[in-house]
Amino acid sequence: MSSLATCELQVTRNDQELRLVTGARAEIERRNRTLLDTDNFRHEVLGAGWISDGTDLAAMVAAGVDGWDLEIGEPGPATTAALRLLLADLLPAGAVDELAALADGLRDEPMPWHTEWIPPVPPPLAREGAVWFDVLAPSVNWRQDDTAADPVAHYRHARIIWAPRWCVVVWSGRTGGEGSKYRTWGLPDRRLEDQSAGGSGAERMARVLRAVVRHIEWSVDMVDLELETWENYFLAQAAGDGGLFVGPDFNRLQRHLALLGHGTALNRDAVRTLVRRIEIQPGIPGDVRDLVREKCERFLSQSQAQRRAVRQSFDLIANATSGQQFRLAQERADRDGAFQAIVGILAAVFVAPALIAAFYGANLKGLPGADAREGLWYMLLGSVLAGLISVCLILVVRARSRRPRS
Repeated sequence: MSSLATCELQVTRNDQELRLVTGARAEIERRNRTLLDTDNFRHEVLGAGWISDGTDLAAMVAAGVDGWDLEIGEPGPATTAALRLLLADLLPAGAVDELAALADGLRDEPMPWHTEWIPPVPPPLAREGAVWFDVLAPSVNWRQDDTAADPVAHYRHARIIWAPRWCVVVWSGRTGGEGSKYRTWGLPDRRLEDQSAGGSGAERMARVLRAVVRHIEWSVDMVDLELETWENYFLAQAAGDGGLFVGPDFNRLQRHLALLGHGTALNRDAVRTLVRRIEIQPGIPGDVRDLVREKCERFLSQSQAQRRAVRQSFDLIANATSGQQFRLAQERADRDGAFQAIVGILAAVFVAPALIAAFYGANLKGLPGADAREGLWYMLLGSVLAGLISVCLILVVRARSRRPRS
């Protein structure tokens, strides 16, 4: 994230929807080419982006609006400055201060998924009728069969604060997937499948939750694609030269499986967070509760199957590793056996000539050709005959050993 704030503000004034987008969201829309003019707004605090045609920022954030929602990037000084600038006339000063405190608190103390209480609301926000809670947004990015790179699994927390007329969403910084070359998800564009705008704070909050549910659905499906990529890589390696005992890089395969297991766990935590919120958090619309129950049941079932697939893949690696070790041990045993056989043959061939040479070297009387030149030829002839006899005996023994038994 740049030093300037990433944010999106939508204001309803006299049945007119006004929109301001800066930072990463403006960059995404620029890349997707959904804007006719993507560089019509610049501000020393908010940075570059775009604003509804013919709209002045001061008039947009002036008091007296019918309703508004604000979505801002990861907490920090730039985010706090942007929040105070945009909400100075839309909320009382005390409420703005408490919103800034809640935004900063997300960075240090995000709400865990198993939280079983309704978080307290500071008095200035309570007078506005506000409530808040956190959700988890995981991301597992498919590598598109690029097995040279590691799977990307990361997550963000979102703090949702809403009141009868407004809604504020603050996103934490990304955790995990550092340095990834793959595009990662920052702020969900809830306009992709939901063209509605305006409405009460609860309706605006509901659109955010629907977008989070859609994103979790995408992330869960990405794990299936990643597992397929992993399996294809394993099978391709096993089918290469040398087969299963030579090709696979088991260290890489194990690391990728561990990352996919982490992504599956993140998805499950995100689902559990949503389920916990709809069980205890007041004010969530009934259709959103039904959507979460319907989707999360499938998500949990699908992620459980993915967990089993990861465990089975680890077993597959373990079996392949054991087979590879057995094959290597067998190859070493075969090499050692062949070496010992050669050594044995050489020893058997040369032992008889060595004995004959030893006899002649002992200077014993009575040996053929002793003390004469002819003795050298007798010794050489005897050595050759003894060596041939040894070779013949070895061949006969090997032939009989290979003969099938009746």
